[in-house]
Amino acid sequence: MDSPAFLLNQQFIDDLWNRINSLDSVFTPFEVFDSIPPRGVIPSKEHLAVLLDAVFWTSYEKEEGTAVSVSLIYRKPEQGADTFCFDQPIPLSPKSLIKLGPALENPRAHITVWPDEQGRLKVWGFRTGSDEFITYDLWIQGLGPGRVLITYGGKGLAALIGSKAVYVDTGILMKAILPRITPGESQKNPDLQTILRYNSLLFIAQAMRSHGHGGTVLVVPEGSDWQQSIMRPVPYTGGASFLDTSLEDLQNSSAQLATQKGFFDFIKKTFSKRQDTTALAREKIKQQCSRIARLTAVDGALVMTLDRYTYCFGAKIQAIDPTPAAFELQVLKPIEGYRQTRLNFSELGGTRHQSAAQFAYDQPEAIAIVASQDGDVTFFTREAETGCLLAIQQAELALLHEGLSGALWNISLFTSMEAEASGKP
Repeated sequence: MDSPAFLLNQQFIDDLWNRINSLDSVFTPFEVFDSIPPRGVIPSKEHLAVLLDAVFWTSYEKEEGTAVSVSLIYRKPEQGADTFCFDQPIPLSPKSLIKLGPALENPRAHITVWPDEQGRLKVWGFRTGSDEFITYDLWIQGLGPGRVLITYGGKGLAALIGSKAVYVDTGILMKAILPRITPGESQKNPDLQTILRYNSLLFIAQAMRSHGHGGTVLVVPEGSDWQQSIMRPVPYTGGASFLDTSLEDLQNSSAQLATQKGFFDFIKKTFSKRQDTTALAREKIKQQCSRIARLTAVDGALVMTLDRYTYCFGAKIQAIDPTPAAFELQVLKPIEGYRQTRLNFSELGGTRHQSAAQFAYDQPEAIAIVASQDGDVTFFTREAETGCLLAIQQAELALLHEGLSGALWNISLFTSMEAEASGKP
């Protein structure tokens, strides 16, 4: 392929390659199953750099005026019901990915790459995506112009953001949001409902960025105080759960699962191939999240509860206590080693972000989620201990791109955080 304008930092490639290899020797959430699935093959450092370079430059390109979203998996050629194999493999290059990308975005499919006998990377086909499919392999996907996410074994590891290479820390987002999901004393005894609520917010945010229109979701506690922050009349109001009523008992179950074994016993049952009640519940909730996200394409904000009961959409936000332009927010990003910074309210960007931040400021128990048309995702909430307004930017790095795999890693992180907070080994 053509030489790029600049090369990836070799130290980053070396460190990333070592981190990928180290995942084989640490706890992974796939241990919940009866047998450990085979790990994906790890490319050489040279091939890793070429793969990242190809997706990075492709992310800046357009095909017939439309941006290309590429999902690339490093995997051996194989035949299967969900796999399309080319008779003649195609050389890996941005040009090849640009041509293939638009044809594979909906339904989601993953371009598959493997070296030929001469060691040259080739596109040998593609496989269709599935939320039930656990991604064991190296997976590199474009999130937008100059933004690339690298995962392995379903775990988000690193990202390229413009001229920067960073490592992803999904725990930053989780720690910022969980206090609003499990307020007060209940934080000491987290349960399944907590992780279900959290993962649902990530599902909705991911679906919002996928429809490409941008949107705002306002997550509010039970009660009517939030209505003070909404202009009247609201064009689309009434309320709906969008969930099969036969599943409500399971969704609202608050049985304590304080140990990893308790969580993993449930996950093993939920994600097994048997179509039992829990597996059905998960699929229904996923569909519910998609319906909610689609409503955010309408201009205005959608208001819902933590359990996804939707009050209205197309709503306009009004300030109760208007924040001055010089008002400062605390900014976090799900990036390893990121230090909290300050940002003036006036520097937030467009009206959508400013109004969502205003809502989170006026409604201290709420969470506001904003997806831009270009795919950027920001969470707004009030910091539980200090009451400061908090913005978690570039949250798209911590969403459930990996579907089932990402959900399992979130549960693993959640139980580790719970054990750390309770002083358990």
